[in-house]
Amino acid sequence: MKRQIAICTIIAGLSALFFLSAFGCTPGRQQPEPMSYYVLHYDPPGKALPSGIKEPVIVHVKRLEAPAPYNTNHMIYSENPYHRARYAYHQWMVNPADMLTRLLVRDVQHAGTTDAAYASMSRRNATLRVEGEIVDFYEDNEKQQWEAVLTIRLALIGISEAGREERTLFINTYAERVVLERNNPHSLARSMSKAMEAVSGQFMADMAESLQQQIP
Repeated sequence: MKRQIAICTIIAGLSALFFLSAFGCTPGRQQPEPMSYYVLHYDPPGKALPSGIKEPVIVHVKRLEAPAPYNTNHMIYSENPYHRARYAYHQWMVNPADMLTRLLVRDVQHAGTTDAAYASMSRRNATLRVEGEIVDFYEDNEKQQWEAVLTIRLALIGISEAGREERTLFINTYAERVVLERNNPHSLARSMSKAMEAVSGQFMADMAESLQQQIP
């Protein structure tokens, strides 16, 4: 009888241990940290003066290029100029190239300098195209106060009505560094948002000036 009780006790103990292991509750086993996701957020720029061009000005904002190591949802940080790493449990909600492209489309539409802006459209319908690449998109941890580093190279290209001829109106590089309020990923998202807001505002001003120069 005692032997049967001992066997039953062992079986019950093994069953409990299996149950705890299956649900990640084994004593001493640390639970993984939950993943946190972030996006950029800022208000669109104020209205600019219309371009003054009689024909409709329709802008195709081509998806930005994002070479490695920024073609990932992972938040990238650097401790020195030769170092790049990524947070294990903190990510951007979408790829930076998609996120920044959507913000540019929104800002071009809201600025009012052009008649329409789209991220995807037929080439023959567009009179302008915006294209470029993300050069820097990371958190700089080298100094005591961390910084969000954003560098984008953008080009504005004019397209003829027939869509057969293109002319580069300008190519500019926009670079911003914004200090983080606190040294954590949430503050990185806030500071990177401010950096993108500044870059977008500069680009909108350059585009408005360039279009004014196209008026005969």
